Amino acid sequence: MKKRLILNEKNILRFLKDSAKEFPFELKKVTSVKEVTKYSNASFIYRADCQTSQGKKILYLKQSRGHIKRNKEIKVEPIRTVVESEKIKFLESLLGKKIVPHVLYVDYKNCISVMLDVQGNRKMLIEEFEKDKVYHQLANKFGVFFGNLHGKTYNTPPMFDNSAWQKRIYKLWTNWLVFGVKKYVDRSVINKFVNQTKKTKKALVWGDPVHRNIFVSQTDFTAIDFDFTMHHDPALDNGVFLAQWVIKSLEGKEKITKDCRNFVRRFVKSYINTMKSHSVSEYHVKGIVKRIVMWMGVYMVSRTDGKSGSYYEKWPQWESRIRETGLALVTSKKNATADWCRRVLTK
Repeated sequence: MKKRLILNEKNILRFLKDSAKEFPFELKKVTSVKEVTKYSNASFIYRADCQTSQGKKILYLKQSRGHIKRNKEIKVEPIRTVVESEKIKFLESLLGKKIVPHVLYVDYKNCISVMLDVQGNRKMLIEEFEKDKVYHQLANKFGVFFGNLHGKTYNTPPMFDNSAWQKRIYKLWTNWLVFGVKKYVDRSVINKFVNQTKKTKKALVWGDPVHRNIFVSQTDFTAIDFDFTMHHDPALDNGVFLAQWVIKSLEGKEKITKDCRNFVRRFVKSYINTMKSHSVSEYHVKGIVKRIVMWMGVYMVSRTDGKSGSYYEKWPQWESRIRETGLALVTSKKNATADWCRRVLTK
C-alpha cells in the first residue's frame, strides 16, 4: 500500500501543480511557500503565495498526520482535515461566502485540504487584544453570526456526527473543557451540568470560537478552524466566545473593561433577536443564554488548569482573577465580574 504523502516546503510545489486542475483558475506560478507556525497547534499548515489567471492569491494547505503538531503523544485521525473541509463547505452554504475559507480542493487519499485565504487585510483578534483593541463595534455582527449558525440548525438532525473521529471530537472537547474545573469544584456538580446539556436541544456549533481563530477589520470579521464544529449545546459556543472579552476585562483597565462589557451586552441582544427570527422560542433562547454563564466559567478555568495551557506566550498578570471569576461563575459565589455577567445573562 502506497504511503500517505507528508507535506513539506519542498514537495508543496509539485502537489499544487498536480492538484491545480481542480482549481477554478489557472495556477501560473507559486512564488513562495512557508509553514505556518504561530498559533498552529494541531494540524500542519502551509501558506503558498501564487500568481494565477485571476491575479495574486494566497492558498493555505492543511494536513493532519496522526498526532497533533505540538505533542506527538496526542493521537488524532488524519481524516480530521477531510471532515473539517466538509464542515467548511456546509458553513459557506449556510452563512454565505467571505466569512469562512473557501475550500478549493480536498485530497481525500492524503488528507490534505487547499483553501483560499480569508484573512485579507484583517488583523488577528488575539494580537489586537494585546494592543487593547477589543472591537466592541462588531458585537452586533457577531451576535447575528452565531444566531444564524445556531438558529438555522437548531433542533435539526446531527450532521458530521456519524464518523468515529467526530464522536471522539465530541467527547474530547467536552472532557477537555471540564478537566480544569474539576480540580476546584465537586465533580458531581460538573457531571450534573454536562448531563443536563446532553438533554438540551442541539444546534451546529463552531466549537472553537476563540480570538486566535478570528480576523477583524473595523467593519467586519472572518473565521477559521472548524475542527470542533459539531452538534452541541449552543450555549457552549457563546460561553467560550464571550469569555474572551470577559477575560480581557479583568486586566483592570477601566476603559477596556467598559468596552468589553459593552461588547457582551450588545452581542447578547443581537443574538437573542437573531435566534427569535429563526422561530426559536423565547423559552429556549432564555435557556441558552442562562447556560452561557456556566460554560463561560468552565472555559475560563480551563485556560488556567496547567494542562491545556494558554494562548498567551506568558501568563497574564491577571491569571488568578481569570480563575477566581471562572469559579465564581460556576459556583454562584460572589464576585464583581461574575455577578455582572449573571445580571446580563440571566435577567
